[in-house]
Amino acid sequence: MTDPDYHVAVFGLGGTLIGTRGRSASELSPRWMDFWREVLGTSGPVFRGPLPMPPLSHIELRLTGSDGVALTSFSVRGQPVSSGIALTGQEPAAEAEVLKMFVDSLRRVRTVHAVVGDEPPFEAMFHQVQRPLYIVMIWGNLAVDEEDDKLVTELENHLAAALLCNP
Repeated sequence: MTDPDYHVAVFGLGGTLIGTRGRSASELSPRWMDFWREVLGTSGPVFRGPLPMPPLSHIELRLTGSDGVALTSFSVRGQPVSSGIALTGQEPAAEAEVLKMFVDSLRRVRTVHAVVGDEPPFEAMFHQVQRPLYIVMIWGNLAVDEEDDKLVTELENHLAAALLCNP
């Protein structure tokens, strides 16, 4: 296997690391990579609203990026599905600051406290040293059907590659 283009670290609602994986942009759909390049090319590092494709318009994205760091949040019909952070490795100080804000915001969510374990939630996010890296927290929202949940996961994988790899 060739070296991965980027890494993904997945966390559950309780702040526990579910797993990490190296990814290659070549394993992703060129069609969806083009979709994200177009969205990012049109909106720049900030996007908020429904995805600009009619069959996907029930999926909303909030994206804010700067200095090699981007924050993402996907929801379906107003129900949260995931929150993520893309870290390119270009600006370590900016990454550290934004990652701390990201973790602090997740730790303030009431539902996180209901499922938290012994270690402070999301502590392992600070120990992910691979770059480029996409860290994602899955909300596990039961109000979102399985098909939409899988669709968001696939869209998010492609967005992460578009943000991190510039293929």
